Amino acid sequence: MKTLNFLTIAFFVLTLVGCSTQSDKKIHKFDQLAGKKIVIQQGTTFEALLKEKYPTFDVIKVPTSFDVFKTVIGGIAEYGIDEDISAIQMMSNGLSIDTSHIDMPPVPMGAIFNKSNVVLQQQFNVMIDSLEKCGRLDEIREKWFSSVTPSSIPIPECKVKRGEPLRAVTEADYPPFNMMVSGKVSGFDIELMTIFAESLGRPLEVSAMAFDNLIPHIAASKADFAIAGISITKDRAEKVLFSKPYNYTYTTIVFLKEE
Repeated sequence: MKTLNFLTIAFFVLTLVGCSTQSDKKIHKFDQLAGKKIVIQQGTTFEALLKEKYPTFDVIKVPTSFDVFKTVIGGIAEYGIDEDISAIQMMSNGLSIDTSHIDMPPVPMGAIFNKSNVVLQQQFNVMIDSLEKCGRLDEIREKWFSSVTPSSIPIPECKVKRGEPLRAVTEADYPPFNMMVSGKVSGFDIELMTIFAESLGRPLEVSAMAFDNLIPHIAASKADFAIAGISITKDRAEKVLFSKPYNYTYTTIVFLKEE
């Protein structure tokens, strides 16, 4: 599958890196986390999954993906649950963590729109189709995901300055998807927002907020759309419209690296 080329390679590398860890630290099924102290980001699909299928697990909830890694490194939790690209980014920056993968299919991510905003959703899908066909989406993905310092990549800026602004929201705390750089929001998601706004001939306004506020914000029509590494799920699709997937990730278990 063309859209999975880079992620498949990255996931393979991530798995190999994790092979240096003692086998008793490896977790490949959620059942193996029973009796362990776990940390997850609140508002994510991981929170919903553990609540539904593993309600007795000892879970710490933190506001951001980076807090997941800090909690593991600080020894407050034995294991964290996150996505492979985020873990790769943290390891590239020298954090003393290791990883193992959960035996699950890749998770699709999509932009979200208000239920009444079908036209804008369809326009976004047309843009993604166009980027995929010409190979540009793979190029953009690789640029952000392969960089050790995505904050050094020029901040995407919309060239259209006049007209009705396209209002977008994101998390701004999940590199390389979204992050704050010099007081501005940057990242892979922001580049997609920028391309979308330019394709519509509209200026772009981007606001940042906590991840678990994004869906309620869009559902209440307080913004036109959101892109923030949001996994596509049935429950979420009852509240908002999802675009076609623009990216896929794998579920990863992170733990303190043994020296």
